[in-house]
Amino acid sequence: MAQNAVLSKTSRLNRAFELKMRGMSDAEISKTMKGEGFKYVSRRTISRLMTSIEATRMIEELERLQLRDIAIADIHLRLKYRAKLLDKLMPRKSMRRPKGRKP
Repeated sequence: MAQNAVLSKTSRLNRAFELKMRGMSDAEISKTMKGEGFKYVSRRTISRLMTSIEATRMIEELERLQLRDIAIADIHLRLKYRAKLLDKLMPRKSMRRPKGRKP
């Protein structure tokens, strides 16, 4: 793979990841990046980028940095952010009732 292709893929992933952290959907990211002049940024491409090994590594590194920052903070701040992090990591129970069952 040529050097420019590697840089293009990396810059595309970084920009998509940045937009995803802002809360944009894959379709919104695709539209924004096309407007910025990126090539090959369909909704499917964005979805594939977000599940790639590189994206997973970026997420793991961000989590590691966040945990480090929480560890060096004062006790009240540490407990507050630890609780928030646990809330995000814990699976949520479904509020829907199974079909066919009456309350």
